[in-house]
Amino acid sequence: MKAEWINAFILATRDTFQKMLALQVEAGKPYLLTAEVNMKDISGMIGLSGTIKGAVVIGFPEQAALKTVNKFLGENFTQLGPDVSDAVGELVNIIAGYVKKFIKENKFGISLPSIARGSKHMVYMPKYAPTIVIPFSSPEIGSFVLEAALAEGQNA
Repeated sequence: MKAEWINAFILATRDTFQKMLALQVEAGKPYLLTAEVNMKDISGMIGLSGTIKGAVVIGFPEQAALKTVNKFLGENFTQLGPDVSDAVGELVNIIAGYVKKFIKENKFGISLPSIARGSKHMVYMPKYAPTIVIPFSSPEIGSFVLEAALAEGQNA
């Protein structure tokens, strides 16, 4: 996995949260997922195909998801439900689409987002690429992660 791809996801995540939610989020040091240390209660997943293939996940603990979605939609959700799931899916969709701005030499398509909900659920990533975890945090919403397993693919 190329460092520029990870950097593109960091930039896209920060820009999306700044522009769409008026939130500053800080990226921590990316690390290789070697064991599932799971803090996710809800995850939005999207697949990539083309010259980059793989999967990207944005995962939140429940309270961080609720704060994020409430800020995103201007609502006051108090529990995870269909509207929160839709919003998390839309966030990962926006981030994955925005990455194209930063990775212009690669042509790739993105799938429709899917959602996983449940206390400390696991998301299994493609085995053909290592999974890089990028921790993010904000004083307003708390912590969340972006996970990416990406590899060179075929021409789109």
